[in-house]
Amino acid sequence: MGIDNIKPPGGPGPFVDSSAETASTRQSSFAEAKGKLQFSGSAEPATSSLGVVSQFSRTALEDPAKRQAMVRACVSELIESHQNLTGSLSGAGKESLVDFLSADPLVRGQIENYLQKVLV
Repeated sequence: MGIDNIKPPGGPGPFVDSSAETASTRQSSFAEAKGKLQFSGSAEPATSSLGVVSQFSRTALEDPAKRQAMVRACVSELIESHQNLTGSLSGAGKESLVDFLSADPLVRGQIENYLQKVLV
């Protein structure tokens, strides 16, 4: 067998379907997703804050049990506020996601850092 007899991978047809219908479907679904993420009408992004934070105080950050409750409340509110992007979750699914995210060291650290900056 010589080097000239090596066949390329795949069959004789194109590797992917390059029909215009498939491309337009991908383009429209991308535009819809992009539209969901864009800010509504304003050139500046809105300063969004968690409503739960108003219930907390800086001194509560010193107590590990209270800090855990604060992180869970913030994660829960974040999930609630972004359900239009992720779809609706069942009660058990939401609790599982709250448990997972509040136990994640990176997410937990980011939320604790946010709380230290925001709380007076």
